[in-house]
Amino acid sequence: MMEKDLRSENDNLKEWRDKKKSLTEQLILRAIEELQKLNAKIIPKNVCEMMAKIATFEDKKYDAVITPSAISKNTIYKNMISKAKEESKLNNTKNEKYKIDGDKQFEIFKLKTIIAKQEAKNKELEAIIQRANIQNSNSFQIQKNNNIDFQNILKDLINFTRQEGIVFLDKDMNLITESEHKILISSRIIKLLNLGNL
Repeated sequence: MMEKDLRSENDNLKEWRDKKKSLTEQLILRAIEELQKLNAKIIPKNVCEMMAKIATFEDKKYDAVITPSAISKNTIYKNMISKAKEESKLNNTKNEKYKIDGDKQFEIFKLKTIIAKQEAKNKELEAIIQRANIQNSNSFQIQKNNNIDFQNILKDLINFTRQEGIVFLDKDMNLITESEHKILISSRIIKLLNLGNL
């Protein structure tokens, strides 16, 4: 009876183990890449699940798909996942920074737009006031000027301040300030000037 060649068996076993190790490492890397594409957490459980999904026939033949428990017992595999996890965190931080910077830029743009609109509205208000020519006039001069259409000017001012949310009309038709809720123009004046259709 011939004796078994143990050296040959050992060589074959070593070759098989080396192949399994190589395939497992490659499969872990591929699984990590897939998880990164999905923005999924890179943890042993997810890596193992992905390994099972993407494993080839050869991977399965050499038992390259492993469990989280097997990863926890192997320093190389643990380090591979830890490194990928840290890199993923770093990339997420960078992306978050870009997102924050983008949000800031958008907020600045919105503020500039608001300022531009406000400047346009200020010019509109100035134009209404200039129509009355009251910037440098006293009350006596205003009373003497019969060409001023106070009714339309006041109507424009009331409409403008209402649109801007500065004032509002209550149920009695008093013009009230939004900030202090004080009567700015009484309903009596509004009726006298025939402004009831505001």
